[in-house]
This record gives sequence, structure tokens and C-alpha cells, in this order.
Amino acid sequence: MARLANYAYSNARLRAKLGKLLSAQQYEAIMAASDIDEACEALRHTEYGDILDDVRTLRNIRHLESALVGRLIAAHRDVAAHAKGNVSKFLSELMRKYEVENLKVILRVWNANLDEEKEFIYRDRICYEIPVDSILEAASFEEVIVLLEDTPYRKPLTEAREKYKEANSLFYPEVALDRQLYVATCNAIGDLSGPDRKIAAKLIGIEIDILNINWIVRFRRYYNLSLAEITSLMLPNGYQISEQFLRDVYPAEDQESLLSQLLTGLYKGVSDLLQLKEETEALHLLEALLREMFVGQIKHALGGFPFTIGVAIAYLRLKKMEISNIITILNGKALRLPRDQIERNVVNF
Repeated sequence: MARLANYAYSNARLRAKLGKLLSAQQYEAIMAASDIDEACEALRHTEYGDILDDVRTLRNIRHLESALVGRLIAAHRDVAAHAKGNVSKFLSELMRKYEVENLKVILRVWNANLDEEKEFIYRDRICYEIPVDSILEAASFEEVIVLLEDTPYRKPLTEAREKYKEANSLFYPEVALDRQLYVATCNAIGDLSGPDRKIAAKLIGIEIDILNINWIVRFRRYYNLSLAEITSLMLPNGYQISEQFLRDVYPAEDQESLLSQLLTGLYKGVSDLLQLKEETEALHLLEALLREMFVGQIKHALGGFPFTIGVAIAYLRLKKMEISNIITILNGKALRLPRDQIERNVVNF
């Protein structure tokens, strides 16, 4: 009974937050803007308007992006703060996704010695203390690892160290960071109660599938990686795309055959749409179509039994998509891209 009462309160809060996501009219006002200044003015009439009170965000769109990411992290932190026990632990693992993405940015700036990018790095604490400036001044990859000694990131970077040196690329360290994150997230799912565990495993499993599908087709198309190497890079615990599943479909003769075999079951609708396109266009559309399919699954979770963690996951993922959409639109306006080109990279929900 106490659990249901807690979820009833949490569900009401989250439903209220869902109601504050940008409306179609607010999106249209930003999208219809003739330039970045007009788009920012439209943004002022949303819940993000106060971000524009900071002079830095008006001076450079990269500062505006950082402020929007900060708002996303704050939304995650707020939801986790109102949860308890294993639910709070799981939600904290979801928030760590942004720390991993930010750490990748830090490593790229360090690796390429991009001095002009340093001021745009997000520096506030997300989950762990990341010594940003010390990493940027590190003399070696080994020194970076030592600086991350008190975080979960030391181990995956240590394991990827030799590959980094051999390839002189951050590709393997970045994959290692993703794998560690999703393994930890799935472990946290395992600690949830039955109904929570079921819905979380499905939604996060689909998210893992989407990452794996995009990786698999690109690894084969552009890098011609072997099956053994691709399976070693795959994220585990997908909803439908397992290592054995990949072993069964990977010998397909060409990219079109591989896609048609990968996109079965839950992803059959995506496959049907891609068959109408030639290969280059199909690969371009793949990620967008999978994202929209994921939105459908999120909405399905919102319409299900209300007293589970599904509402929290749905809100947080929709919030992420909203902020990604805003950043995409603003960058498109700054670059003066045509509206149809911007819209192709916006997730509809």
C-alpha cells in the first residue's frame, strides 16, 4: 500500500511535468523563426526563457547548449530525488548517461588539443567529481586514467588503453564507457521490483537495440569489421538484438539483406519503410525511424499501468528529446539551414 501511495504521488508530479513539455505551437514558433535571434525570442516564451537572461548564452550558441543540457540534468536529478531505494539508484544510473557523454567530449578536446573548445565544456558535477581542467592538461592517457581513479570510468578506460594506443583513436575507449554504463544500468534494473523491472528492461533494452542496430550497420558498411569484433563491441542486454541473434543474421550477403534480418519483430515497421529507399538514403533514415519507433513505445508505457517506473522513464526520455530538438533547431537557425533540412533531424512526439 505504501508503494502504491508513493507512486500515486510521483505519478501525479510526473504527469504535471509531462504537461509542461513544449506544445506544437511553441515548437512551430521556434521552427518558423527567420534566424537565430528570432528563434531565441520564441524560446523566451517557454519554460526555458530564463536561460536567455545569462548574457553568455546570447553571445554564443554553445553556451546556450550547455545551459539546456544543465536543465536536462536538473530534471533528472529532481525525479531521482523524489524516488527511494533501488528506484532512485536506477534513475541515477540513467542520469549518468550525460556524465559519460560529457566525459567523451572532454576526452576528445584533450586528445585533439582543441583549446578553442575548452570554454564550452559542461563543468558542473553530474554524478561524480570529474577533474576537467586536470584531464585537459594531462600528459598521457595513463594520467587521465589515474585522474578518474575514484569514478566508475577508470576500469573501462584501463581496459581500452591498449586499443587506444594501437588505433590512436578514442573509438574503443568511448565504446568501453558506453558498455560499462549500460551494464551498470541493467544491473540496477535487476534490483527493481517485478513490475518496475519488466517495464524498465523493455524500454532500456529497446534503447540498447537501437544503439546496436545503428552501430552494426555502420561498422559493416564503413569499417568492414569482422563479426567477432562487432560482437565484442555490442552493448549487452538488448530487448531483441542479442549476440546470438547477430551471429545468425550477420552473414547476410549485402547491407539490404542485413537490415531486413536485423529489423524483425518489434522493428518490422522500420524495415518496411526502409525498403522503399535506396541504400544511402535508407542508412540516413534508419536512426530517425528507430527514434520515432522508440517514441511510440514510450507513449505506450505512459498509457499502461500507472504505478510503475515507466512514467518516470518516459518523462525523462521525452525531456531529453525535447532539449535535443531545441538544440537542433537553434543550430539550424544559426547556420541558416532550410526548414526541411532542420525538420529531418527533429524527433516528432
